[in-house]
Amino acid sequence: MNSLSVGGRSTHRPLLPASTWMTVLVGVSCLLMAISSFSSLTWATVVLVVTPAGLLILQMLIGRQYGDRPPAALAAGAIVAQLGMIELVAQLDGQTIASLLYFALPFPAVFWLGARAGFIVSAVILSLFTVRFAVNKPQWRTDPDVLHGYMLFAIALVLVTATAVLVRRERTSRERAERLLHDLGASHRQLVESQGRVAELATIEERNRLARDIHDSLGHYLTVVSVQLEKAQLLVAEDPVAASAAVANAKRLADQALSDVRESVGALRRDEAPFLLEPTLRGMVTDLQVLPLDLSLQVTGDEQHYSRQQLVALYRAVQEGLTNVQRHARASRARVVVELTEASASVTVDDDGIGPPAGAGNGLRGVRERLELVSGRLVLTNAPGGGTRMAVTIPRTRARKARADGDQ
Repeated sequence: MNSLSVGGRSTHRPLLPASTWMTVLVGVSCLLMAISSFSSLTWATVVLVVTPAGLLILQMLIGRQYGDRPPAALAAGAIVAQLGMIELVAQLDGQTIASLLYFALPFPAVFWLGARAGFIVSAVILSLFTVRFAVNKPQWRTDPDVLHGYMLFAIALVLVTATAVLVRRERTSRERAERLLHDLGASHRQLVESQGRVAELATIEERNRLARDIHDSLGHYLTVVSVQLEKAQLLVAEDPVAASAAVANAKRLADQALSDVRESVGALRRDEAPFLLEPTLRGMVTDLQVLPLDLSLQVTGDEQHYSRQQLVALYRAVQEGLTNVQRHARASRARVVVELTEASASVTVDDDGIGPPAGAGNGLRGVRERLELVSGRLVLTNAPGGGTRMAVTIPRTRARKARADGDQ
């Protein structure tokens, strides 16, 4: 068999193309009829036996080179040449056995040029046969036996042509199904690969989210706990009561941090509960009252139209801002303002410390990553009168879409 690559697939051409099936059958029939009349062997009989072999060789050569899809010009030329050869044999044979040779043409005509060309070739064959039949048998219309032979030829020609059309359609459908199956397999492989990439990206995103949660939540509480323990360490000798209160506050905040960790772990195993921004912020401010920091909070607007993801992003931004105030700002006063308007949700954290840090740490990077997910942005500037201002904005135009994505 010959190998042929089509669309990345390796296919094999059959030794005998489909367009030659009828030619083989016609050749065998002519050979058997010639053997049955061997006693009267003539040159016409020899030519009648050799001609199908010639037709078969020509069709096989074309089939081996081009399969069942040769160039149209070559196919048309081959059909005309074969028809001329059959007409020549019919002249020598006197249109007896030679009539079988006509049946060798519809199959290659249909497979090479299509169903319409096959019916045109069959119509031409029937026309030539009718003319020759009328010339050789002038009384064919009135002789029932002769007319019966003519009708048998016409019916057989139509059946051969129709069979060729059906075989070609079945073959085309099978090839199309094989291509679709191959394409489906390729699509399935691509889908599996895409699912693997999506799963990998989802894992990375979840890992980053957990890293942000751990930093924002534990980092905040541990900072406050560290301040309280330092205070207790300094006051343990001078003011045992104040030192004990500082340790108690540290213990309470450590318990709160542990509760947050348990809540984060539990959220991985269940659907997230609704998040309320204002009560959560006020609870955080209450926890920070133990610090030597004048801290105020102002919240205006309605948060119900914002998604959980957006509200959490605002909360984490405030948490990171206040953590930085405690760690780096050396501030005595801080003010948090949250505005939830029809245009946007915004947060500002002002302090009277030493000014913005020189570079962004992991906390600010995590806040920016959260805000990117909700089309928000973060800006660090100098606060009026000195200190640092952290401004966070989330456009309202994205709020509904983010809410829908979060719900989905």
